[in-house]
Amino acid sequence: MARPGSRIVLARHGRPDWNNKVSIRGFELADYIRGRDQAPIDPSFPPSDQLRELARTSEVIMASTLRRSYESAELLAPAAPLTVDAMFREVFTPTAFKSAVRLPAKAWGLIARVRWLGGWSPGVETYPEARLRAHRAANTLEMLSEQRGNVLLEAHGIMNGLIAGWLRRNGWKGPFFRGRRYWSFMVYAKGR
Repeated sequence: MARPGSRIVLARHGRPDWNNKVSIRGFELADYIRGRDQAPIDPSFPPSDQLRELARTSEVIMASTLRRSYESAELLAPAAPLTVDAMFREVFTPTAFKSAVRLPAKAWGLIARVRWLGGWSPGVETYPEARLRAHRAANTLEMLSEQRGNVLLEAHGIMNGLIAGWLRRNGWKGPFFRGRRYWSFMVYAKGR
């Protein structure tokens, strides 16, 4: 059981310092994603004061192993101990396109994600596997909340949305729809 009054915050990372307005060929998607994953956080796009306060008042700060996640957590709570865990990593995007057609990188990413939701997952975890990982992540966050109090996870859009679904199933109250913007966040409290 969560400590009375404790909360779990699921925050999306800050904006990567990466050009997402480029056009690429389908077979270049893997290199594009690899580059984005290695990009630092854009310092010109800071988090809100409200999110900073939620981080300051959290006993536990967690992040994924992707640079944009742990750098965002370090920016939010520079003096706090940070636990980084691959369990919270964003859902992998399948990139096994052979196409030489040039489209905006975001379009290739969207095509890959829609196909992934439909069952296409060459070389990456399937949607059911991602849901299972999110279930483990939600259980971990709940356990930390029980043991230590307020928890903030600085992670990713899709994974945060999957985790949120499990939290709601387990009696946590909070938003149904995940924030899509950088630095967006959702606050969950155990049902009262």
